[in-house]
Amino acid sequence: MLRVVLDTNVLVSGLIMLGKPRELLSMVARREANLVLSREILNEFMKVAKRKKFTGYVAEDQIERFIENIERIAEFIEPESHLEVVDDPKDDIVINTAIDGRADLIISGDHHLLSLKEFRGIKIVSVEEAVRKLKKRR
Repeated sequence: MLRVVLDTNVLVSGLIMLGKPRELLSMVARREANLVLSREILNEFMKVAKRKKFTGYVAEDQIERFIENIERIAEFIEPESHLEVVDDPKDDIVINTAIDGRADLIISGDHHLLSLKEFRGIKIVSVEEAVRKLKKRR
C-alpha cells in the first residue's frame, strides 16, 4: 500500500471543499493509502484552518472532528531529517516527514513542491494525480 504525506494545503482543501481533495481524504480514510504525518504538519493545518478567511466554510467543531479523524488514521512520525530543500520551511517539513516516514508520495498543491516532481525517490504529485494513482491500484 502506498505511503502518502499530505501537505497542509491538501488537508485544508479536503476540509472546506468537495471534489478531488475530499475524494482523496475519503480514499485515505478507507485505508486505500497509508497516511504519514508529523505533528508539525498537523499543527500548521490547525493554525491555517482556524484563520478568519475559512470561518465561512467550516465551523470550529467540524475542524475538531476532522482533526480527530486524521489523528485516528494517520501514522505520526517525528522527522529527524532537517533538509532545507525549498525556500519555505513549511514545505521542508513535508519533505522531511516524507523521507523519514518512508513515503512513496507527497501530495501537494504548492508549486514549490510540485515543481520538484520527485525528491530522493519520493514522487511529488497533485491531488488529481494522486487520486488517479490510487484508483489504478484498486
